[in-house]
Amino acid sequence: MARDPHPLTPAPRWTGPAPEQGLYHTYPDHEDRERTNRHYDHPTAFFYPILGGAWQVYSCNLWAGATTDTESQEAKLDLLARAMGLRPGQRILDVGCAWGGPLVYLSTRYRVEGVGLTLSPTQKRAADRRIAEHRANAAVLERHWRAFEDERGFDAVFTDEAITHFNDLGAFFAKVHALLRPGGVMVNKELHYTSSRYAQFSRADTFVSEVFGATGNYRTLGEELVLLDQHGFAVQRVEQIPMEHYQRTADRWLTNMHQHRAALQAAVGLAHYRRFRTYLKIVRKMTNLPTMSLDVVAAARL
Repeated sequence: MARDPHPLTPAPRWTGPAPEQGLYHTYPDHEDRERTNRHYDHPTAFFYPILGGAWQVYSCNLWAGATTDTESQEAKLDLLARAMGLRPGQRILDVGCAWGGPLVYLSTRYRVEGVGLTLSPTQKRAADRRIAEHRANAAVLERHWRAFEDERGFDAVFTDEAITHFNDLGAFFAKVHALLRPGGVMVNKELHYTSSRYAQFSRADTFVSEVFGATGNYRTLGEELVLLDQHGFAVQRVEQIPMEHYQRTADRWLTNMHQHRAALQAAVGLAHYRRFRTYLKIVRKMTNLPTMSLDVVAAARL
């Protein structure tokens, strides 16, 4: 029997991600901005049809009793408002405000003054248009949280699945502590590892990390609570959102993506469309595993 002169080379054994593909990287602010915008600074013609609804919220929404994208988005934003204890006349800060949907909804629904921070010029322009359209008492700045300064102070600061992008979470908490008025509240909604042992990357995890420019910094809930205590906060409330809500949200995004596939491919090209769809499919599978929880943490400035 003749030997094949060109045998197939065995595929290399997966040994985990390269160091630059994993978690917990520190970048200078300009590189942090560039890496973050690899994912977020794409046209609204791509993101809006996928996220749907009136507010284009790019995070897990709540589906108990909700049947539409808008209803699920508003249910989640109302949960954050309750956690912040919003009252008319207060001033709030949204760090990682995207296209301004949550900030405009909260500003108009709860009659508060809002400020938002984004790193994306595309998101900033879209947020400005939304603010003008709704005549909201809000403003959005294209600024890194490290570079943001304010003299008036805030009654509440919130993030919605944004602090995973902040490597030095303790420094962020210290910054928020300085920005809050006495007794002010910080609310963070975020995914957490249910055990530090799960911070081991698979091929799928590595792909998702690369989609976000390797700016991921997932932690356990315990780690976040310790950092809050170390930086002058008293935990007021911890509420876990069942992961079924994330699965339902991801299903809606995938459905919206399929329904608008022609327009989406025209906006960003077939390659990016396919890569984004693969990312969403991985997110859908990851939220069906016991490795992560989704938690809302409210803490008061001491």
